[in-house]
Amino acid sequence: MKKQMVVVALALAGAVWFKGILAQEAAKPAEGAEVAAAEAAPAEGAEAAAEAEAPKEITALDQWATYIKQGGKTMWFIGLLSILGLGCALERFWNMRRSRIVPDGFSAKVIELWKGGKTDEVAALCRSSKSMLSRVVETMIQHKDSKDYNEVKMFAEDKVGRELRLENRKAAMLSTAATLSPLLGLFGTVLGLLGAFGTVAAMGEMGDASVLADDIGKALVTTVAGLAVSMPCLFVFGIIKNRLNLYAVLLEEEVADLVNQIFVKK
Repeated sequence: MKKQMVVVALALAGAVWFKGILAQEAAKPAEGAEVAAAEAAPAEGAEAAAEAEAPKEITALDQWATYIKQGGKTMWFIGLLSILGLGCALERFWNMRRSRIVPDGFSAKVIELWKGGKTDEVAALCRSSKSMLSRVVETMIQHKDSKDYNEVKMFAEDKVGRELRLENRKAAMLSTAATLSPLLGLFGTVLGLLGAFGTVAAMGEMGDASVLADDIGKALVTTVAGLAVSMPCLFVFGIIKNRLNLYAVLLEEEVADLVNQIFVKK
């Protein structure tokens, strides 16, 4: 929960920061026009005025600012989803490593210490590892005095299932972003089309198609933005799910081997 709150806070901070940049970029043309007019009037006359009227080179950031402004408030929600999805993807890739699930050589150390009667050292090894397998071994330690092999196996498998369900839930934000972003894009499309129809109704006839450019642009920009966020999120979500399924198989094999080595082959 704490990690998810951090991701949300970073997403909000990123949205505010990006909005400030866009506001600065939007203010630059007006400031530049005032400075150019002040310099052109007394000094250079017609030549300075011609330079002031020369078109400014449009950068990629200016183009993105234009698209976001054209898309309206819907673009801010799509942008927020993209930041949340990126934060969730980075968190999952960082924590879905093999060392955090099934560390290499961990089972061999546990078996060696356990058979030597050093269960306290096994518990210390689990606390230092902080992996999913170590938490399952801690459950096995709690039932070390059990004489029933099937009972220990049941508790261990139950712990494995709960750990895997918890890890699966942590990727829910990616699924939410992949599902909600195209719906927001469609919402912006409908708003743009409603605006276009309202403009046509107010004019009474289609005299100049350029008056619909803003509304149509809003419809297209939001659709593209929603799909641009949804496709990478869906792709990354599939990678994370496949990786989790692979680690689930490895974890189940390791746990079954541990129970067999410790509680059966004595």
